[in-house]
Amino acid sequence: MRVDRIAPRDRDMFATEEGWIFSVLGDVHPPKRIWSYLKYVPGPGPWRAADGRTYSRAFTTYTVRELLAIMDEVRAKRPEYLYYDPTVGNEVMAPPLEAVVEYWSASEGLKRIAERVEEGRASRLELEAIGLVRWLEEHAGLKRNDFGITGSLLLGIHHDRSDIDLLVYGRRNLMKAMEALRTAVEPVKPGAGQGLVETLRSIYRMPATDARILAARVAHKGLFGTTPYSVFGVRDQPMHGYGDYQYVGKGIVEVEVEITDSSESLFTPSIYLVEEKAFGIERIMSYHMVLAGLFEPGDRLRVRAKLEEVKGPRGEVLQIVLGSYEAVGAEQIKLLG
Repeated sequence: MRVDRIAPRDRDMFATEEGWIFSVLGDVHPPKRIWSYLKYVPGPGPWRAADGRTYSRAFTTYTVRELLAIMDEVRAKRPEYLYYDPTVGNEVMAPPLEAVVEYWSASEGLKRIAERVEEGRASRLELEAIGLVRWLEEHAGLKRNDFGITGSLLLGIHHDRSDIDLLVYGRRNLMKAMEALRTAVEPVKPGAGQGLVETLRSIYRMPATDARILAARVAHKGLFGTTPYSVFGVRDQPMHGYGDYQYVGKGIVEVEVEITDSSESLFTPSIYLVEEKAFGIERIMSYHMVLAGLFEPGDRLRVRAKLEEVKGPRGEVLQIVLGSYEAVGAEQIKLLG
């Protein structure tokens, strides 16, 4: 394929010659590489392609500890798929463009599913996905081109128990979608289950009461009829150009912050603007999307995590990074009010 024509967008997907399938991570990428994570690999599993090939998930827990283990496996087999990124001072998963043998655009994928629905060739899950899109078109005032689809539905390897992983392009469109979901009634049932509560408790040592409060707020996940869904945003434009910013670790800190803005929390990376007095920290940033859409303006948190200095064209700012390599097993989040 013409790799020079690939313009990676967050949550698009691509395959390499081994049949490994990666999900694009964010919109800022090193030259001639795609920052991503390995999502599916050939093997026994319920995910089946039209040609009969089956796949298993590379990730099962979606934790940083698991990511590091997967990177070790990739390093042993395809070390060129890893890249030491000088802007973040760490090794990342970023296969070279020349390794890509197939690429799936999330926006084009939704169009293909819509065509299958119109032609009467769609699976039950594809029908449900278009049903959710139509619901959001009606209740949020969005258009078909505002949406994309990712995950197994994008690849056409879904099964009856697969989720609908829906994308909304643009901040304003996402805000409209979330407003509709927060006030939704049947057939949309927003909410996160006990799984999120347990994840927050195990990874961030969050008190059970705090975890249940946050899980009860969730509207970007839930059920459409009986089918699980998720809704995340994709930015209209990359946050910045590659190399515009340098990220320098400053150790692990424990601080109290107040959330002041959460409008960027359902994009990759998830960003919360904060007020913090001891260091002057301005934001929380995370690629661990379990934290997306959880906190609201006015929330006060005690956080133990990596402190990072961000150097850019307009000077230097400090941010907290949740889901860093350096703080695996040491991170904590507690609601203070």
